[in-house]
Amino acid sequence: MKISNFIFGDPLKTESLASERLTKIKALAVFASDVLSSVSYATEAILISLGIVLSVTYTIPIALTILVLLFLIICSYWQTLKAYPKGGGAFAVAKNNLGEFFGLITAAALFIDYTLTVAVSLSAGASAIASAFPNLSNHIVAICLIILMFISIMNLRGTKESAGILAIPAYCFIGIIFLLIVFGLFTEPGIPKFVISEEQQMMMSQATITFLVLKAFSSGCSALTGIEAIASGVTAFNPPQYKNARITLIAMGIILAFLFFGITYLADKFHIVPNYSETVLSQIAKIVFGNNLLYYITQFLTACILFLAVNTSFAGFPRLASVLAKEKYIPSRFANLGDRLAYSNGIIALSIAACFLIIIFHGQTQLLLPLYALGVFISFTTSQIGMVKFLCRKKDKYWYLKAFLSGLGATASFITLLIIIESKFSDGAWMILILICILFFMFKKIHKGYTKTDNELDLKSGGLNKFLIKSKNYQPKVVVPVSRLHKGTLNALNFAKSLSYDVTAVIININNKETERLKLVWRAMNFSMPLVILNSPYRSIVNPFLEFLFEQDNRNPEKGKAIVVMSSFVPGEFWQNILHNQTAAIFKTALLYRKHDSEQTRVIVEIPYQMKLDK
Repeated sequence: MKISNFIFGDPLKTESLASERLTKIKALAVFASDVLSSVSYATEAILISLGIVLSVTYTIPIALTILVLLFLIICSYWQTLKAYPKGGGAFAVAKNNLGEFFGLITAAALFIDYTLTVAVSLSAGASAIASAFPNLSNHIVAICLIILMFISIMNLRGTKESAGILAIPAYCFIGIIFLLIVFGLFTEPGIPKFVISEEQQMMMSQATITFLVLKAFSSGCSALTGIEAIASGVTAFNPPQYKNARITLIAMGIILAFLFFGITYLADKFHIVPNYSETVLSQIAKIVFGNNLLYYITQFLTACILFLAVNTSFAGFPRLASVLAKEKYIPSRFANLGDRLAYSNGIIALSIAACFLIIIFHGQTQLLLPLYALGVFISFTTSQIGMVKFLCRKKDKYWYLKAFLSGLGATASFITLLIIIESKFSDGAWMILILICILFFMFKKIHKGYTKTDNELDLKSGGLNKFLIKSKNYQPKVVVPVSRLHKGTLNALNFAKSLSYDVTAVIININNKETERLKLVWRAMNFSMPLVILNSPYRSIVNPFLEFLFEQDNRNPEKGKAIVVMSSFVPGEFWQNILHNQTAAIFKTALLYRKHDSEQTRVIVEIPYQMKLDK
């Protein structure tokens, strides 16, 4: 058995694609793990932004506002799933209804958000482990990278297999947090409620309070990231796909609302004060369960769900990349399924990008969170505006009510987006805006390149006659660059003679002794073809050859450009390539990427000589 098959599994036939689709139970674990994991840090983000004084008054109202926003977004995506059952999510909605500009901005925002989801979830999961085992606090980056590698391999093994493995801890997390909330409702707080004095209130201006409340709201909105993943991955569901996706979306929304508000209520009830050595959820679990087995189970499952949240991005990012690749905005290889019927290139690209983020930010959740949620609220806003336009154009049953809900959601999302930009701009949100612009222009550049290539290769463009050889006695001009005579050179010369009688061998003289030796051997071999010696006072092998080649092009122009036949040899071992000059590769690169002054394409033939493998 190959090592690759042992790690990633045996290849699957294309006919097995239908069996790789997900049931609602497994899909909830795959697509909702990001949303569900946010309950472990969203409340903490609110409390950190508010501080001790404001958290007493504003924590619960902010949580309720976020739940209203959750309802509006769920309603909008409920309609998106039916309107766009082939996937693509916010990108497809924005591009088809608002145009290419908004579509690509949405795609860029989602790309960044998916990558940040991986980095934030892994760092938060590592922090949860460090809360329970403080000795590991200095190894957060290592923990993140190990888990990232494990989940990447699981996804490369295929969607269905990864879902089967990762579903158990997801549902166990839901169960333990549900138990925590229920027990917490009947647990009395150990300390009296903090009371704000008038003096403390006077110390904070209304502008400061407003700013901190808005910042807390924008931080808490990280609980909503991941909702769009179901819309991007509708094709992963069992038929009927959009109906199963809808049921999963509603289940995800209900579970998220209960868990998020439950944790926030308990944090307010127990007057939790965030600190960097222990998470808010850990403090709540200690109060409710005590420092016993249930507490450690909670911490372990919290770390698991945070690590599993990564899987939402691994489910959404490759599918979005596939849609973009099919529309030629990113390299086409991202559209292809791998051996295990997973979008392997998208999975690998996401892993590499997340790895860089974790290393750069040292796996610190609080450094990554300010960059979070901006991208997803751009996609929320454009998607819901796009759905308003779609519904107004289609005008099906109750379209006005559906359009009103999407419009209300778009307004709320847009206001939230402005709040996030304002409150997090100086903390790093400006970097996300710049990255979105860079990705946008990259998408446009790639699309332009593909369009130009398609137009160039299209048979409808005319001029087909020039590609057809009219003369049966056509004898092209052939040039063979040589450095010394060996078996590979002889193969190239023999092939050149089979093409034409008009063959010229060329050597660039950068070593007089080698050149003289070749001249003697050439006479001894009594070759019929001429050997042209090109002097190179500056030891360049490319420029003299190109100048000679252009001279040959102008000789007998009716024969077209000269054909280049060159020999190369393939070493027995891959690493041995570094031992050789790779002259053939240098010539080929110079010929292929030199700007052409005519429309005719130069033919380049490389004759490889395979060396024997080392035993």
